[in-house]
Amino acid sequence: MFKLKNQKGFTLMELMVVVIIVMVLAGIGVPVYMNYIKEGKKSEAYAIIDAINSGAKVYFQKNGTYAGGTMDSFLATADVDNAQYFRYALSNLGAAGYRARATESGSWAPAGATIDWTQDGANGAEGDAGTGSFDEDGW
Repeated sequence: MFKLKNQKGFTLMELMVVVIIVMVLAGIGVPVYMNYIKEGKKSEAYAIIDAINSGAKVYFQKNGTYAGGTMDSFLATADVDNAQYFRYALSNLGAAGYRARATESGSWAPAGATIDWTQDGANGAEGDAGTGSFDEDGW
């Protein structure tokens, strides 16, 4: 038998330790990354609902009510038509407020997950458009 002097390389044990460390880091990193991606997609809903809300306030100032409003009259049709991750709908349109709902579309989020903006407390006689709040459901 020949004995080689100055053998270089890693032992099997050293390689196994490195593999285990990489697996632990991946086990931590992948879920964090997936949550980061989900939150990034949710930002689309917040941005488009904000655009809907801005247009709704313009509509309210002209008409003194939210009743009869549409995505088109709220100046949000282009934003809604170009949305990738959510479907948008208006409901409860009345003199004092409305609701804008973003519902997930696709398999990236829990089925039926929504983000709502509820605007209420408007008073057309005083020109007060009211206040609103976001609500997430199903996340």
